[in-house]
Amino acid sequence: MRAALDLLHQGTTALLGADIALVSVDDIGPHVLSMQAEMDRIRVAQSRLLLEADRHRIWKLSGHRSIEDWLAAKGKATKTAASKQKQLGEALNKSKDLADAVHAGEISPDTAAALLPALGSDHSGSNADLVEICKGANPAEARDAGNMFQSLYPPEGPSDAEREQAKRQRRGIRFSDLGDGMTRVDGQLTTSDAMTVENALRAITGKPLDGDDRTREQKNADALVMLADAYAKGQVRGGRERPTVVVTIDIDVLEGRSPGAGRSSTGQIIPAEIVRQMCTNANIVRLLTSNSVPLDMGRSQRLATDDQFKALLARDGGCRFEGCNMPADWCQVDHIQEWTAQTGPTDLHLLVLWCVYHHSFRHRPDVHLHGDANNLSITLPDGRTMPLPARGPTTQSAAAQDQTTQHQASGHEAA
Repeated sequence: MRAALDLLHQGTTALLGADIALVSVDDIGPHVLSMQAEMDRIRVAQSRLLLEADRHRIWKLSGHRSIEDWLAAKGKATKTAASKQKQLGEALNKSKDLADAVHAGEISPDTAAALLPALGSDHSGSNADLVEICKGANPAEARDAGNMFQSLYPPEGPSDAEREQAKRQRRGIRFSDLGDGMTRVDGQLTTSDAMTVENALRAITGKPLDGDDRTREQKNADALVMLADAYAKGQVRGGRERPTVVVTIDIDVLEGRSPGAGRSSTGQIIPAEIVRQMCTNANIVRLLTSNSVPLDMGRSQRLATDDQFKALLARDGGCRFEGCNMPADWCQVDHIQEWTAQTGPTDLHLLVLWCVYHHSFRHRPDVHLHGDANNLSITLPDGRTMPLPARGPTTQSAAAQDQTTQHQASGHEAA
């Protein structure tokens, strides 16, 4: 191991000493991706060594509480990065098929780590099939596929209601005084309860502001304290102040005639049994895929209606620009065919969600949109044209089920 690390050090030193000015423009991109592939392989090796370190509890000798705390402190890393490394090692240990796929470069380390909850869950499907489905997926897509996989292949035995009740019995929040002026708060909630809390905290923190350098975790902590403080002052009244949760689900799944699950406007998988419970709450807005609410307004109205915006949340899932992760409820509605210049109608297939930045970018004179919301693409100032697919709950749900169906069909053919 020491000899291998010495060689790695030599290679890294050589890379750092290379004259970037001598690299041709055509080679820059391939070089970046090649380095990413090698860093991924190093992460795999480190994750396995990290699990071995955890098995020997080396963190306890230095006064840390876990291997993640130890790595974050000793390696000058974030707790999130340290946790991902441990999750990666655990996921690779769970499935040889996953380890082989990562080794072959078919699944990235981050995607592999995202599959850990599904791999370790109680379901009646095959982990090998799940790994096959997730080849080439990014972490968010793999997490969604894992959740959908669990919904399509529930464990044999207990009913949906019994499983959800068992999950609810595991809920809890714990406060641990660390003795240094800080208190650790940890625990777990059911999916629906967690969504209620998360949406409330997000509503309190509001949109990102320039100069606000707090992490998401710090914003959540501040919002939770603000909420508790408001309650102590008698300012929390409940009722209409509750944030809205939009859940998209097929009517056949909702009524138990076919397997599947619902999706929130942020793409989170919601078990069908939980959606049924949520539908009894008047503060939960239901958006059914078979809903017949009018969604096309033509030229009679310029601004999108509330029903259209809910449909856009479900279809687009956020800003449509590639790589933009702005939440859907912080995005703006835009006419693909401009309202004034092109007399574009306010119809759902000609509306799209952008974040504030990409909304402005899309209206540059050297940027052009093509198609409608179902096959949208954009031509950039440098002449490149790239697709802008929808990534919302309804789109992901259909894609995940199609992919699973295709995989099942190929399995039957092979058989």
